[in-house]
Amino acid sequence: MAWSSGSGSLVSLPSQFSKLLNGLPSWPLFLILLIVSLLLIFYGRKIVKVLAFLIVGLIGASIGGMLGAQYLTSIGVLGRFLGILIGFVAGGLIGLLLVSVGIGLIVGYAAYLLTIDLVSNSTAAFVVGFVFFIIGVVVYNKILTVVTAVAGGFLLYDALAFYINPTIAALLAIIVTLVGVWHGLRSERRKSNPFASNP
Repeated sequence: MAWSSGSGSLVSLPSQFSKLLNGLPSWPLFLILLIVSLLLIFYGRKIVKVLAFLIVGLIGASIGGMLGAQYLTSIGVLGRFLGILIGFVAGGLIGLLLVSVGIGLIVGYAAYLLTIDLVSNSTAAFVVGFVFFIIGVVVYNKILTVVTAVAGGFLLYDALAFYINPTIAALLAIIVTLVGVWHGLRSERRKSNPFASNP
């Protein structure tokens, strides 16, 4: 079976990458998505720098690919490729050096995508995305566990939806995400109060 870009998932991979993945064997990619999603859900806070580099890098690559295709048309496909490459590196460095900005970008980008799907107005979606970007930067330390778990949940849904019913995939992703959030918050409470007795 080959990996196809038309999965119909709630949060699909950026279009440039789904095109690149089209035609490739599905099992290795499925396992990679599965592993990354579970790491995000259960251990996102601990590995946030690496994951922030990859996630924000992918967002930057998506934006860079769009900008490259729009403004570097004189060099054809190479313009989009350069945009993807530059966007990935720039976004990854932002995520690595400034985790708060990376989390803000993730929150803002998610808000942008949801808004543009609801209102089909790019200006309104940009404003909402920017507002949520600021919120994400300000409160990133408090929401870090939840944000990484939810991001992992979306990736888990994307992986599962290739092989099982989307409704079942969504339910499984939600359950695993909730368990991951509980696990992360419980670990944080233990660290903040090491003398607390176990339930």
